Amino acid sequence: MSWFSRKPTQMKYVKAAATVATNLYLHTIPGAEDAPAPLQFDLPDSRYRYLLFCFSAVVSAALVYDEKKHIQPEPMLDGCLQAARFIAGESPLDFFGPSANRQDSLNNTSAYFQEFLRNWSRWPALEKEGKHEERWNLISLMIRTTESDHAAAQSDMERLSRLALHVDCVLPTMWAAFQELANR
Repeated sequence: MSWFSRKPTQMKYVKAAATVATNLYLHTIPGAEDAPAPLQFDLPDSRYRYLLFCFSAVVSAALVYDEKKHIQPEPMLDGCLQAARFIAGESPLDFFGPSANRQDSLNNTSAYFQEFLRNWSRWPALEKEGKHEERWNLISLMIRTTESDHAAAQSDMERLSRLALHVDCVLPTMWAAFQELANR
């Protein structure tokens, strides 16, 4: 009797992830009232890359905290990639500068996302071991890749540390919001 099941569908998980990711994005981008750090978007597609970072943070939190393994990783990842492309396609001026080659950026969506996920895969072990600074450095470095193709300087790491701490601390909250939205 599957029609009585209360377990969310994979599509609901993707919609919940998109909502939580865009919320993280909107509350932390330059100009946001409560932005924890001054991001310096130097790339023509920096905002799009940062959106993908936000999606990767939510997906990583969902997959790490989903102890019952209800979320199927492949549909979740594919759905989030489609959602990010759709969001950027609907409002390209919000995500791409005038010199951006939007199609190239959209074509690189999977590569950017996979790189973020590869980095996030280190996060659970660092959390379990209580390595706070290493987690914040990892997150700072990921955020830096959304800003520039240049290596992070110490000043970048210091500037981004507050945002990294914020993201690290809100991962459990993002998981709770994700669950609540998926169960509606």
